[in-house]
Amino acid sequence: MNETTSQDAAPAMPTPGRSLAQARAARGMTVTEVALRLKFSPKQIEALEADRYEALAGPAFVRGMIRGYAKLVSLDADPLIVALHERFAPPGPAMTPPPGMQVPFPRAPRRGSFVYVALSGLLVVAVAGVLVEWLLRPEPGGVAVAPKVAVPAPAPGLAPAPAPVPAPVVEQVAPPAVEPQPVPQPAGVPGSPKRIELVFDRESWVEIRDAEGRVLFSQLNPPGTRREVAGGGPFSLVIGNAAGVKVRFNDSEVDLKPFTRTDVARLKLE
Repeated sequence: MNETTSQDAAPAMPTPGRSLAQARAARGMTVTEVALRLKFSPKQIEALEADRYEALAGPAFVRGMIRGYAKLVSLDADPLIVALHERFAPPGPAMTPPPGMQVPFPRAPRRGSFVYVALSGLLVVAVAGVLVEWLLRPEPGGVAVAPKVAVPAPAPGLAPAPAPVPAPVVEQVAPPAVEPQPVPQPAGVPGSPKRIELVFDRESWVEIRDAEGRVLFSQLNPPGTRREVAGGGPFSLVIGNAAGVKVRFNDSEVDLKPFTRTDVARLKLE
């Protein structure tokens, strides 16, 4: 019995995102390098590898990312697309129960109901007439006297209560905004941070990490812009479209050609 059960249970197939992540790791590539080559952001690649398709822009966009990613890591994209549809296809239309079967029966008006409604209306009219006549009947002597409302007099020795005086409106004036003063930074101190200057002639994604692997700078930079990063170093750089980027480290030009492979430069500055 146990042998039959173990043979029938098939191992779970990896999801499309997990298959792509395993192929990337086998090739020694990082998420940032894949994002640079496919022209996506690292967050989009991380969402795809984690199968968080709701964070991406629709099914057609996800299929395009899977095909491009599979081509980069030399995988067949068709099984991944099929697995995507089988695992994450929306459920079928919900079955609605049939409406209740009700047999219409003709409703014949009953004569007794009409008679009851007519008598009730006549009774209401008679009562209303009696009330109107009683209310409009004049007082003896032919003059209708309006009822007087007794106003309580103030107690002896007490002055009448004064009318309430509205409270004065106080206008609240906000205090003037105080602009923060910049804190002066010491200049020319020994051990000052090292500087990396980047000038972009083309659109390029750049990621810079410090010696502990913390991200100091990571973003897509449009052409015609300039960025500067300072820190203690050493720095690890990944630069996309390296042919369109100029790098200066502590006012010295850095040649990216020896570190460039398939238009992505990976180097370390100390």
